[in-house]
Amino acid sequence: MAQLVFSDEDRLFDGQCVRFKGRSGGKDVACGVTVYALKHHCSDLPVDGLLPGELFLEAYDRLASEIHHVARRKFEAGQFETCGPVDVMVHDHDFI
Repeated sequence: MAQLVFSDEDRLFDGQCVRFKGRSGGKDVACGVTVYALKHHCSDLPVDGLLPGELFLEAYDRLASEIHHVARRKFEAGQFETCGPVDVMVHDHDFI
């Protein structure tokens, strides 16, 4: 299995998560990180209340290296989502 690599330009907040694209060999891999995980791992984000999507994108940018590491680890371990549009989702409990 080829290593999962990421593009810095491909990120989108969909209301539930920040989605980003990975690529392994010739295959696109839809990845995401949950709002809950971002709120609990980015000290700049308030844990409670509604926030504009731009804040989640900024949090993703600050944590991108760590998020990509977790997504790559889950991809290599075959830990894929069983339903929905995202293949590999980074949840709060995935951060070590």
